[in-house]
Amino acid sequence: MNLDYFARLKQRSSSRMVKWLQEHELLAHPLRCDACNQEMDLVERETSHIDGFQWRCSGFRKKRSLRTNSFFEHYPKVSLGNLMMLIYLWSTDLSRKQTASMMKVSNNLVCRVFRRLEEVCSVDIGRNPVIPFGGRCLVKCDESKFNHKAKYNRGRRAPDVWVFGVLSCDTRPAKGYYEIVRKRDRATLLPILAKCLLPGSEVHTDDWGAYYGLEHHLPNHVARHRVVVHADNFVDPVTGVHTQDVESAWANLKAPIKQRRGISVDDLQVYLDERMWRQWRAQDDVITTFLPVLASQYTDYKV
Repeated sequence: MNLDYFARLKQRSSSRMVKWLQEHELLAHPLRCDACNQEMDLVERETSHIDGFQWRCSGFRKKRSLRTNSFFEHYPKVSLGNLMMLIYLWSTDLSRKQTASMMKVSNNLVCRVFRRLEEVCSVDIGRNPVIPFGGRCLVKCDESKFNHKAKYNRGRRAPDVWVFGVLSCDTRPAKGYYEIVRKRDRATLLPILAKCLLPGSEVHTDDWGAYYGLEHHLPNHVARHRVVVHADNFVDPVTGVHTQDVESAWANLKAPIKQRRGISVDDLQVYLDERMWRQWRAQDDVITTFLPVLASQYTDYKV
């Protein structure tokens, strides 16, 4: 599935669009009536209507929107074709500003759709965690400060937020687990590290004090702990230990935030979850992987 595919999908008739969405389980097929639990009929409605179809229960004379209990229900004034194109462009990691310009829609709509797609990824990460990892593969960890904008861009700038990252370095680029932390002390970081690691992991860090004695404090998880002192070298000249994978990961995480001109603290963890989902689940074909996940979170087709 590529841009041309979704451009052609957008041009399909209402009936063909509905059929495609049902085949991908993104629309009910069918919807069940809450009064009688019978399958509702999909019937045509006036040609001027944005969807062209609706659900109807002949027994109880109930009518429901075509989009009932689907992702599309949140955006009743946006065509199904446009919403599918927005989902595709989100999957390509196109910026919100570029997407709005390309689609000729408001930036507000793009932000609302993209935010909900990030939430879908966050829910999937919660249901199917990426951790633990490590064991035979090398693990590196670090903390980084994330600047974010004040809510509604009003008032004083909120305090900076710290994110703790734990990276599995058996692939290039590395894949990670990222969590907002209130503090960077041992009592905060080590429990997170413990839940991330498989037994027998080799862990590389900088010389931040919270990491001292990892083998002692996490004996069931950390088999070997190696340190690079950044005040002296970014790469230890003797051991070759470095945290460049982590620094690269931070740069990749922060680039989209910079494009957005910041992110609110309320949205940051959801954004980090979405980035984790892309790193671990998306592989090279984000849209093909994502659509079944989206469908799985909207499967209650009883009104």
